[in-house]
Amino acid sequence: AVVSTQSGHYGRGHSTHKMGSRKINFGKINLPSNDVKCNNDESAPSGFGTLEKTGNQDDNKNQSPSIDAPKKNIQKHAKSYDVDEMMAKFREKMENSKLDDLKTKTEANVDMSSIMGFSSFHTSSKAKPNPKAERIPPKQKLSTEILDKTSKKSVSNDESVAESDSDSDEEEGDEDNPLKSLPISHEITLQHSQKVVSALALDPAGARLVSGSHDYDVKFWDFNAMDSRFGSFRTIQPMECYPIRSIEYSTTGDCILVASGSAQAQVLNRDGSQTYECKKGDQYIVDMTKTKGHIASLYNAVWHKKDRNMFMTCAADCTVRLWDVNDIMTQKTVIKLKGRDGKKISPTHAIFNNDSSMIAVSTMDGALSLFPYKGPFIRPKLTHKTAHMPGTETSCLKFSCDGFRMLSRGGDDTMKLWDIRAFKEPVLVAENLENAYMGTDCWFSPDEKLVMTGTSIKQGSGELVFLDTVTFAEVYRYPVGESSVCRVLWHPKLNQIVVGCSNGRVKVYYSPELSFRGAKLCAAKPRRRQVKNNDLPVGLQEKVITPYSLPMYRENKHLFAKRRRERDRRDPIKSSAPDKPAYGLDAHKTKGCSMSAYVSKQLALDNHGPPAQEEDPREVLLRYADACEKDPYWVAPAYGPDSKNVYQKVTEDTPDEEPPSKKPMYFYQK
Repeated sequence: AVVSTQSGHYGRGHSTHKMGSRKINFGKINLPSNDVKCNNDESAPSGFGTLEKTGNQDDNKNQSPSIDAPKKNIQKHAKSYDVDEMMAKFREKMENSKLDDLKTKTEANVDMSSIMGFSSFHTSSKAKPNPKAERIPPKQKLSTEILDKTSKKSVSNDESVAESDSDSDEEEGDEDNPLKSLPISHEITLQHSQKVVSALALDPAGARLVSGSHDYDVKFWDFNAMDSRFGSFRTIQPMECYPIRSIEYSTTGDCILVASGSAQAQVLNRDGSQTYECKKGDQYIVDMTKTKGHIASLYNAVWHKKDRNMFMTCAADCTVRLWDVNDIMTQKTVIKLKGRDGKKISPTHAIFNNDSSMIAVSTMDGALSLFPYKGPFIRPKLTHKTAHMPGTETSCLKFSCDGFRMLSRGGDDTMKLWDIRAFKEPVLVAENLENAYMGTDCWFSPDEKLVMTGTSIKQGSGELVFLDTVTFAEVYRYPVGESSVCRVLWHPKLNQIVVGCSNGRVKVYYSPELSFRGAKLCAAKPRRRQVKNNDLPVGLQEKVITPYSLPMYRENKHLFAKRRRERDRRDPIKSSAPDKPAYGLDAHKTKGCSMSAYVSKQLALDNHGPPAQEEDPREVLLRYADACEKDPYWVAPAYGPDSKNVYQKVTEDTPDEEPPSKKPMYFYQK
């Protein structure tokens, strides 16, 4: 192998032998001080290391190598390299090369601007410093000086550094302050009804809001179409005479799942028309797995996170059921819940986790249970029997984005943070959070740095409470007015908070800087101006444009059954009640009689003649006077002169008075 040291670099050795025929050793190398060709001796070991030259390099260039020079073996040790130092030198070299390129470009631009007679760069001395100034390497700060020279306006480096430091400190302070991230600076109010707003839902895009109440109504709100009057564009009653418990949009936003106080959940399309309704079970069957549906009122219903055709419901019949929209005859799976003593227990809330691999259920005895989605459902995989106070309703469960943390809002005025990897004890607990309504929600913020919930009390005003996720320390309390907070919703895409109040109002909180679309679209729209008669052209004022629309020319069109019944009800002749039938002893005194009584009376007259009440009894007896005189066969023995009086014989044994049992009894009839 030949090693060259004239240029200061050491090349790789080129061997004429195969690699497998020689040994390669790593360590010391014996080389002469001058450039010498080594003999190709197979016994000579070869290695990798650092080679250092002896003597002056310039002298070696002028002198020719002597073959007869004595060979001195000098031992060279391996040298250690600092990788960090090498990388620093490489970065400095690259920065210098970039700086040179930038300098040449700026000089070319300056020359071109001087030729054309204007400056291609213009910067103001009062311009704000670049927030990314800290990321510029020290060598590149010369480029800013070049730009300042071209604009002939220089700014001192001390002032720019001071301003950049102050701005960076302010930005860091804003990031550290959690109040700056709350979208509660502005609000709009939507009037739903006069009763409790018990359900809220926003579609995934954030364009439509759906609200449900205890007045059985479901209202649709469109932020894109609303103006500053904030009116709903549709109102429906999916379940008549049943309050709405929960509403949720599907993951695609084309279906709405509604759960009410009835035993049947409904699936509506985006416009509010019913597309699917769950079957109702048989309440006389004891085994709940044998029924086709729920037999008691629902508590809530949620969609599957991945399958758009699957959803889950929980009801007061102590079951949680999974449904498939494609199979409307029966449910897919039934989960029967049991308490600590092994008896049936009613659930209060049920949800999926983010990947729908787990089902979390809270029950009336204060327990929390987690079931795998694919089963088995005989017993829960994880359970905590004393998560909240027994006998209270856990109103809400919510999973974080990582799927390991879970929030639970209890009816015992607490909110707890759980880690399903260590489910024996809660991680954090927040107390003194009033919860008088069974539907009070809890939410993670979009960045999951804060936790939000509401307080609901019987008398007074409720508040929105924001807590730190890491410590559960109270960050801020925001009052919502003279009403309790029954439902809350924090949309991650819009970054807006929707609150359902106990006085029937829906409040939407937003921030012009932090929020996107949603309430910002309709809050800035002016009201639509109503066209009055004075605004019409002169030729169109007080003139009948369509004379055949007057009532005298209007034709009777086909009316629907409902309108026809309403019109007949207002008619005094058609709506008059018929005479009631005659019953009882005073039936003959009534003005009319029933049909059956009239028919029986006519039959009696035809067969037996007029009744005895309408004839004189004396005249009836005198009809038989002539017959008695001619043939007194039946009357003469009783009333003739030969008739004998028969009396009772009285003896000593005959009692003077008859016993009470023998006395005649008289019955009086009306």
